[in-house]
Amino acid sequence: MLKFYDNVGSRDEVTCSPGSALPTNVVWLDLVDATPEELRHVEQVTAVSLPSDETLTDLQTTGRLRFDGATLQVFTPVLFRDGADQLRVTTVGFFLTRAVLITIRTEELRSFSDYISRKSYPGDTRAISGTEVFVGLLEAIIDRMADAVEKLGTDLDKISRQIFAGPSDEEGAFKPIKYEAKLETLLRDIGRSGEITSNVRDSLLGVGRLIAFVTANAQDKLPGSVRNRIRILQQDIASLNDYETRLTDKVQFLLDSTLGFINIDQNRLFRLLTIASVIGIPPTFIVGLYGMNFKNIPEFDWAYGYQWGLTLIALSILIPGIWLRRKGWF
Repeated sequence: MLKFYDNVGSRDEVTCSPGSALPTNVVWLDLVDATPEELRHVEQVTAVSLPSDETLTDLQTTGRLRFDGATLQVFTPVLFRDGADQLRVTTVGFFLTRAVLITIRTEELRSFSDYISRKSYPGDTRAISGTEVFVGLLEAIIDRMADAVEKLGTDLDKISRQIFAGPSDEEGAFKPIKYEAKLETLLRDIGRSGEITSNVRDSLLGVGRLIAFVTANAQDKLPGSVRNRIRILQQDIASLNDYETRLTDKVQFLLDSTLGFINIDQNRLFRLLTIASVIGIPPTFIVGLYGMNFKNIPEFDWAYGYQWGLTLIALSILIPGIWLRRKGWF
């Protein structure tokens, strides 16, 4: 899919038929999962060499950031939601010339849609340049990353409350299966949060390197208003990096806490099994003692010998149980 956008604030689409010259009012060409024919058409009208979708994600580090004095070529990982509503990372390419901006990507991005939907004020016919579109797209990308980071922080707070709230009555010590299922679910949630944090970090690093490269190599060629916006973007990236670092530490803390509660729950189970085995030793000894088939056992001829044996067995269970209970073993 190939779309052309004009140079006014409304960002309307412009028709450009194959083989024809690029209209003078076009400042942005957006290629989404472009076909080879669309790539050739854009290369013909802009004289810019573009990578195919197959090589877009396989670019080496040295090829991601390039500036030859006429064309700025940068690639960066960008967050997006897939069909399963999971946050993933896709590579987006930006080719900025003096006349137009070309973007090439393989996924539909909410940040691009947000930027396109930002209509100008009524009556605003101010012309915009490809550079302004480029910076506007970066602002939209960073805004989406900020939203993702904030949502991730909210999700981690919810997980934290669930972890430290302790087991409910239905998940108590006498119903360990439900409590273990809850901890397993929390582990999965923490794992997904860790994966999202990793994707956010990749995207932040990519956009941060992109902005630093643009600032270092094309600063003098940017309008003053654009330079100010880029400085603001650098500050936003720095603050998001700090927040992402805190979230990474929190993910690790919650993971360690969950594993700690799992160990405590396992130790509780082993302790109960140990107590049961200890309490079972005296009655087992008594049953084995009176189970011997010797005729000279004194209690063999007692009228209440059976009741005596049962009483001893009960006392051998109750006395160690009461003692262990008072010691706080269970």
